[in-house]
Amino acid sequence: MKFTMHGIGKAAGALALAGSILVATALPAAAASPNRAYGASAGGLISHGPIGQATFPGTSPVTVAHANIAPLLTTGIVHDTAGPTSASSTVANPLAGLGKLVSLTATVVTSSCSFNTNTGKVTGTAHITNGKVTGVVPLTLQSNPPPNTHVSVPGIASITLNRQTTALDGTLTVQAIHVSLVGSTQTLSIGVSVCNAANLAPVPILPGRSAQIVLGALVLLALVGLGYQVSTRRRRTAAA
Repeated sequence: MKFTMHGIGKAAGALALAGSILVATALPAAAASPNRAYGASAGGLISHGPIGQATFPGTSPVTVAHANIAPLLTTGIVHDTAGPTSASSTVANPLAGLGKLVSLTATVVTSSCSFNTNTGKVTGTAHITNGKVTGVVPLTLQSNPPPNTHVSVPGIASITLNRQTTALDGTLTVQAIHVSLVGSTQTLSIGVSVCNAANLAPVPILPGRSAQIVLGALVLLALVGLGYQVSTRRRRTAAA
């Protein structure tokens, strides 16, 4: 039985290897963090993690009644989505208190990002409907601001519209509105989208029936090898 068991071992090894390859190629890159989007977050004395966060892989879309962060921010409905190559956040009626007499308001704030599988580039955008700063010095916010558009409220806050930052791995973060209060570490982000520089969808190298065909061929090859081992054993026995 020496040669027979050896052949069986080879066949099992070949099938196990093929199966592990198929499973591995059906999964997205393990190193990639999820694409995600969320309505708001805050850092500093008043700290709050992402609200209404959608992720891919994970849960998407996500809709919440508000993204309130007392006493900094109140909002209406928040809707966030994330997919294998994109993410987006929509925040209704944000009202951010920048001080006793100053506030930032808008009807709708959105951000989005996407990875282009043809060019390998990640891009993002933001849109602000009826955005304005009210108070001592009233300001109107651009509806389609270019990336990293800075707005200063002297002595009170520094505001960045369509704030875009890129990590070392190419991940792009788009914040529709980012607020830093002057003389403080307090920050506020509204409408945030994050996209990897990669397609996170599981794409097997051997899709559909091709995988079945290859696995069938491996089984046939293993059986042929096993038959050869048995035949060799019989010939040696006959020659003895």
